[in-house]
Amino acid sequence: MRIIEELVKTLLGCDFDHGYPHVKRVLKWAERIVLEENLNVDQELLKTAILLHDVGRIIGEPHAYYSSLVAEELLKELNLEPSFIGKVINAIQYHSFSYSREHAVKPGSVEALVLSDADKLDALGVVGFIRVFLYSCRHKRTFEETLKHFDEKIFRLNNEMAFQYSRLKASQLAEETRSLLNKLLEES
Repeated sequence: MRIIEELVKTLLGCDFDHGYPHVKRVLKWAERIVLEENLNVDQELLKTAILLHDVGRIIGEPHAYYSSLVAEELLKELNLEPSFIGKVINAIQYHSFSYSREHAVKPGSVEALVLSDADKLDALGVVGFIRVFLYSCRHKRTFEETLKHFDEKIFRLNNEMAFQYSRLKASQLAEETRSLLNKLLEES
């Protein structure tokens, strides 16, 4: 696991929005979900999928697809079981809001559901608000396009959650996000 962690730190760097700090936050959210929902999960599988879920961003979009390719090759090199690798790939592909819909990816494990919820929770609240603007600046989105992203994706994440705890937290965090956005609009 240490090898994977070090590789991910190197590949993703320290960017707040999708770098290693994001991965660490997703790990924390996943721990909370597992605890609050009293889930029986394969911790190694969950941590591996979380660590690798965004590594494909260094290649481009669709990042879930590229992340799954990188994960597959890396995990094969580490001589991990094919069934384990398959579950990691599924979790990585399923976590993406858009990729899982476009390619009809269904969750193959509870770990896939946990990763998906944890990743989405990191898109909400103060952290999520900051992440949206960092990503938008990096990708040269206009202010109007960024506002549209909140309505089209961010404020709909609550409906995408698999677990009750995730839905509750998403609802609370979405209120924080909306409050921040309203304050920003007042000042703009």
